[in-house]
Amino acid sequence: MSSPSTTPSGSAPGTAPAAVPAAAPANQGAGGRLLDEARGLLLPVVMPVVRRLPAIILSTAGLVTLVGALVLVGAAKDDALIAANSAVATAEVLPGSDMSRTLIRFTTDDGQTVIPERGVFYPRGLEPGQLVKVEYDSTHPDRVRVLGRDVSIGYWPIGLMIAIFCAVTLPIAFHLRGRQLRRLEEVRETAERMAKEKAEQLVEEEAAQKRDQMRAEADQQK
Repeated sequence: MSSPSTTPSGSAPGTAPAAVPAAAPANQGAGGRLLDEARGLLLPVVMPVVRRLPAIILSTAGLVTLVGALVLVGAAKDDALIAANSAVATAEVLPGSDMSRTLIRFTTDDGQTVIPERGVFYPRGLEPGQLVKVEYDSTHPDRVRVLGRDVSIGYWPIGLMIAIFCAVTLPIAFHLRGRQLRRLEEVRETAERMAKEKAEQLVEEEAAQKRDQMRAEADQQK
């Protein structure tokens, strides 16, 4: 004899138990709120930068050009001072040089040993321990350049750097500015269209009111 089957409390015999609805992820709503809050905090900061990005790029290109020009002008000024009080010596390239300067040591005509704090001008290709002829300003021995070199060797690298920088950045700036102008034109056209539609709607409403008023007056006369 088989024992009677049992059913869960609250369920009718012969029916399947009711499915329990799955709980929504607790962090879904919190994540959306965090994204909204982050967007609200970042947009007021990012959007002004985005709107000014073409001007920022153009200003950077102008600044790079200005710095390059000032470097060449300063080098030409140093060359003129060296040429005005020229003296020649043999210098030794010292260890400890870096990208910003190449240290040398030389002895002036009056027996003074000089290690220029700013290094030697136009040092490309010099190696520690190498002996090289230098030309210096006899009134200021710290102002010294490699003999036979002058500012003209900087025209090509600095000019090339400026040309490449401008060739990359200027098209981007003009493209962004053109897109901004197109968006402004679209916004202006949309605003004009909405204003025109609003004016037409007001005219139609006034015409409808006049028709209703005339119809009401006609009904009263009857």
